Amino acid sequence: MLKYLLPVLLLLPTLLPAQSPCGELPFIRGLRVYAGDDETNLPVIVKRDTARAARETTLPTYITIRFDVMEEMPPRLVIRFYHCDKDWNIDDDFIVRDEFFTYTRQLEYEQSAAGTDMFSWRFTNRFPSEYHQFVRFLYSGNWIFDIVDERDEDQIYASGRFIVVENIVRSNLNVRNDYWSDFRPPRNEVHRLALRIAVPKTLFPDYVRSVDFYKNFNLWEQYRVDSYDRQENTFVEGIGLAEKTFRYENMPPGNGYRFLDLRSPATYAEGRVLTKFEGPDFTRYRFSADASRYHGAAETTPLRSFDTDYLCVRFELEHPFIDDRDIFVAGIFNNWDPQWEDRLLFDEETAHYMAHRWLLRGAYDYQYILGRYDEEAGYVVDQDWISLAGNTWAANNLYWAIIYYDDDQFGGVTRAVGFSAAIAR
Repeated sequence: MLKYLLPVLLLLPTLLPAQSPCGELPFIRGLRVYAGDDETNLPVIVKRDTARAARETTLPTYITIRFDVMEEMPPRLVIRFYHCDKDWNIDDDFIVRDEFFTYTRQLEYEQSAAGTDMFSWRFTNRFPSEYHQFVRFLYSGNWIFDIVDERDEDQIYASGRFIVVENIVRSNLNVRNDYWSDFRPPRNEVHRLALRIAVPKTLFPDYVRSVDFYKNFNLWEQYRVDSYDRQENTFVEGIGLAEKTFRYENMPPGNGYRFLDLRSPATYAEGRVLTKFEGPDFTRYRFSADASRYHGAAETTPLRSFDTDYLCVRFELEHPFIDDRDIFVAGIFNNWDPQWEDRLLFDEETAHYMAHRWLLRGAYDYQYILGRYDEEAGYVVDQDWISLAGNTWAANNLYWAIIYYDDDQFGGVTRAVGFSAAIAR
């Protein structure tokens, strides 16, 4: 009878060894930041005192910060918020950094479902809200937050980003396909972005001088168009006027993200090293792909689902050996900001590149990129999103723009006074 069972057993995923190839989960795990209650929303909210604009932009008025921990008792944690300039540098002005409105010790949490092994408490908190009535974002613009220990606030466990906007500048974003004749296919396919704005009389038009374009959920790479510091591929029409157009030319769209759906326990069982059911990934340099499901976000199983837990997942890429750069995997699980631990290692036995990550059960967009990790800078430099993934107009990117206002109050505050978004089709 054993000879009939053996072939079936060989098809099962590898059981997790005592020391998992995914390593240890961090103290703060599964950190997500999104607007409203939908985790597929961008982390962009409209300032509450301009909430009437929410009807125009469909932006929620509160940000949600969600994460899990594994402790016997709920840990005593603090979240600190910091207003930043356009380049995500924390403002030094003590008025802008009013700690009374940007600090909270009391966090809401729920216990995980019975049978969950990888986390015991889930923290889900909305800001601003009735529960956190002392947290207010008095100034629009770029914000970062730190999750710290209440007893040692120099211990930063995790950080995140979001943007608060006043939608007082009317705008319209247009994306069109074009060719960049300086490059050969498929690198010659580009998107051209044009943002038209109308500055209201309540603002000084010349202070509306810069726009940042973002692609999908990547808040770590902005494409800036500035009236007085124009670079290659950037143009501004109507400098000093109330009606302006900010253009970003020759934006490589890349390719639609790869997709991994771990929501089926029958296909992806817990307690094992899980590999993609369809087999290893391959280069897509000259091949198109399906449109991204979530524009770089993810959808995870609810807290009370019987199968909600973290899974050890193997990312596997079949590709010839590369000796000049490393391969990294990027997704919402690392905020599209890959680190050293997200590097794929070459396995000589299979001639494949592999990396292991803990992922909360769910469905994820992800991508492979080339680059070099700069330890001093703390991020991957010389990033190449095309050589492994390809480049096509069919990438179906979500482009969005933040319009900044360089206000001179309090020595200079960068406000975000407008938002616009468009999906490239």
